[in-house]
Parts: sequence; C-alpha cells; structure tokens
Amino acid sequence: MAPLPKTMKAWIISRAGQPKDVLQFKPDWPTPAPPKGGDIMVKVSYSALNPLDLVMMRMPRPLMGNAIPGADFVGQVVQVGPSIPASLNVRVGMTVCGTIPTMQILSGSGGTLAEYLVLPAHMVTEKPSALDDGAAAALTGVPGQTTAILVRAAGLRAGDRVLVNGASGGVGTVLLQVLRAAGVHVTGVCSGKNEAMVRRLGAEEVVDYTAHKSLYDHLLTTYKDSPFDKILDCIGDETLFKRCPGYLKPEGQFLCIAGKLLSGIKFKMLPVMLGGTKRSYFHIMNGPAGSGAREVAGWVDKGWIKEVAIDSTFEMDAAIEAYEKLASKRAAGKILIKVGN
Repeated sequence: MAPLPKTMKAWIISRAGQPKDVLQFKPDWPTPAPPKGGDIMVKVSYSALNPLDLVMMRMPRPLMGNAIPGADFVGQVVQVGPSIPASLNVRVGMTVCGTIPTMQILSGSGGTLAEYLVLPAHMVTEKPSALDDGAAAALTGVPGQTTAILVRAAGLRAGDRVLVNGASGGVGTVLLQVLRAAGVHVTGVCSGKNEAMVRRLGAEEVVDYTAHKSLYDHLLTTYKDSPFDKILDCIGDETLFKRCPGYLKPEGQFLCIAGKLLSGIKFKMLPVMLGGTKRSYFHIMNGPAGSGAREVAGWVDKGWIKEVAIDSTFEMDAAIEAYEKLASKRAAGKILIKVGN
C-alpha cells in the first residue's frame, strides 16, 4: 500500500461557541500516527452529524486545545495495529462503520471530520453490503445504537401502544422501523411536512405538532380514553412528561434520550402535590460500542431497516453550513458530510 500523506484535510474546534464562530478548516492538518496495539486507521468517506457535536462545541475548552468534531463515520481501513484480535476479522481494505469511543467524543481529539481517523478495532463493524456508504454512516453510529439501547430499556411487546416524540429525527426514523418490526403500534410526533415519511417508516398514527396551539392539550383530548403504554422522547420535552398523566397509563414509562440528566432525578423525587406524577421517568444514556454497531448492522440483514433517512449531504468545505442546518432542528433524517472518496 502506498504511504499515507503527512497531512490531511480536517475541521477543528478552536474554542467554545457556535459552529460559524469556532470551526476552522485546515487543509494541512497532521495525519495521525500509525495505529498501535488494537487500533486501526480509517480513511473516512462520510461523517454523519449528531446534536452531541453541537454540545461539544459549546463546552469550555481550557485544557483540550484544538479538536476535531464528529462521531459517526464510514470508511476504509488503511492500517491496522499489531494486536488486532483475530476474532474481530478487521483487515486492511475492509469498509467499516460505527462511532468513535466515548472519551474521543468527550475530548474531541479524534473526530470524524478529517480524512484519516484512528480508533480501536473493536468499535467498528463491517459495512452491510445492502447499504451505501452514506447510509451506513447515518445508521450504525449514534442513531442506531441509541435506538438499540432505548428499545431494550423500554421492554416493549407486540401490541403495545407507543408515542414517539421527534419521529422524523435521526434516532426517530430508525426507531420507527425497529418498533414496526417488533409489532408495536406507533404514534409519531413530527411536523406535517414529514408526515408521509414518518408513516412510511412505521407510524400508524401521526400527530402534527405544528397544527395545534398546544400539542399537550391535543394529546390530552385525543388519547385520554386510550393512553399510551410508553412514551419515547427523542427531543427532551419536559412538558410532555409533566402533562403525561392525561395520555400515559399510570404504570406507563416515559423514556428520554435527549433531556437533562438532572431531570430524571427531579422527576423521580418531585411529589405529586407539587406537580409530579407516578409515571416512571428514565433518562437513557448511550455508550458507543462495536457490539452496538454490529447489532444495528444485523437489523439490516434481517430486513428490519427498509430505509435510512438522509436529510442532506454536504461537501467537506461546507461543514459550517451543515452544522447550522443541524442546529435549526429542522432536518428530516441525518445530515452527512462527504469527507473523502
């Protein structure tokens, strides 16, 4: 294999703030050192954006220095460390996908908006042959792995009635398809312009939040006699939980992937007389892992995933525009950046 270039194209975060203020494009950023131990080097072809990227950009960085953003990716293995377990079967030339480890996300030191990326071999899975590169980046990272953790935590059974808030987002569009495969009756909350997509992906009912003066009053009126077994919140809507006694069964569960960690503590401790509810609230945390990526890839092989919703694809030099669209919260599906060939 030809030697790798000494420099690469990359975006870096220089300080805390909004994307247009803190992102800098570097056409000659140093290429990572060759992988050691059980690590691999990947030539990235696509990076898929996540709301967590924006959170990382806003975090104070007194000790972090410059960092590369991005977590989810697909690309080709170009180098392997000397201690890759044979059981992983990760090899040079393989196209792999997934997401980077939690510590790399938190530090931002080894993000995916760069031509080359080094990460542990156990974090990746081979790209399913049924998916093109962009779809693999959009599915097998944070959205797919969060869906897997959320579905396990919910303990859903065929016939359960579930409300999915944020049904047209990155996690929501995967969640709808997995719930459909499990025989769950889904009501999706989204804007009217995304209703057709949400129904196509698995929702039997759709609530257009833009069509009502109060989403919560509408839910109270419509579902007071047929409350949900579970509510899966992909947005982080505290009011949706506070008002849920009118549309969630007393023994029902409210599971949130986007709320504040302290909200779970607050809602568990707040007495009913002060506005609390006996309904259970769970804050679901995602821990990226290769096993999660492989589970999601298995859904493709089983035929559970019929479509990977892609909102838009941007070229490498348009990353700021891509992140601004992500920040608008108006994307239907995932936003991709084409990093390399």
